[in-house]
Parts: sequence; structure tokens; C-alpha cells
Amino acid sequence: MARLQRKEEYPLIDIQINGQIAQKRRIKTYIKSCIAYLSPRLRKDIRIELNVITTLEHSAYALCYGDRNWVQIDLARCSGHLKFSLEEQMLNLAHELVHAKQFITGQLSPIKQNWKKKDYSTTPYSRQPWEREAYAKEEKLYKIFWE
Repeated sequence: MARLQRKEEYPLIDIQINGQIAQKRRIKTYIKSCIAYLSPRLRKDIRIELNVITTLEHSAYALCYGDRNWVQIDLARCSGHLKFSLEEQMLNLAHELVHAKQFITGQLSPIKQNWKKKDYSTTPYSRQPWEREAYAKEEKLYKIFWE
């Protein structure tokens, strides 16, 4: 029996969701849609691991780590006394998916000091180019692919 081969123009985006969160199937579709929108020329297989955690250090809403082939996103359900709704979590996830795209495309280095091969280690958070891009795109992604 012949094995079906995947076309090269359709890379595999392997998503694993760990932790308690509603609508996991819908969230997987959301992640794939956002990544495809942000990286329409993506031609390689990637793995995205979403860890849904009660709280993160320093009251962070979410964090993203990765490289060109693998991304880990830690998504908080709470920050301090705030409990995030699913919608708020998806907005936070949209922000981190922009960072995921930045890692996958090589724009952002895994050590988060270099952006497009330029050192930004002394740049304040609000002026870091990767954060500016993520804040600029998070709401649009949320509105297009979640609402």
C-alpha cells in the first residue's frame, strides 16, 4: 500500500497542550492559524508546546522560548490577584505566538538579546523590537482567529 506523502508546501505544525484549559482543539486551530498567518512562507516542520500554568514568576502573563524548530509557550491562568478569562488568555497567547514566529524565522535569537543579528541587550523592554512587534499584532491576531 502506498504511503501518502505530505506536500512540502504544507509543513507540519505539531502542537502539544499541557495543563488544564478549555477548548484545546480550538486552541490548536488558533495556534496553527496564527503561525500560518504570521509565517506564510514557512516550509519546515515545527513543534509548539503550550504549557498552561496557574502562575508564572514575576507575575508574567505568558513567556515564550525557542529556536527555529521548537517553541515552548508558558501561559498563566492567573497573575497576582487577577484570574484571566479564556479570552484574555488567548490574547496573551497571540502575543507569544508573535514571539514564536520570531524564533522560528530566526529574527529573534534564543538568548533574547539579538534581533535580526543586532544586539539589543541594553534596550529597555518597551523599546525592544520583538516586543513592539508582538504588542502591535496581538489584538489583530486575536480578532481574526479567536473572536
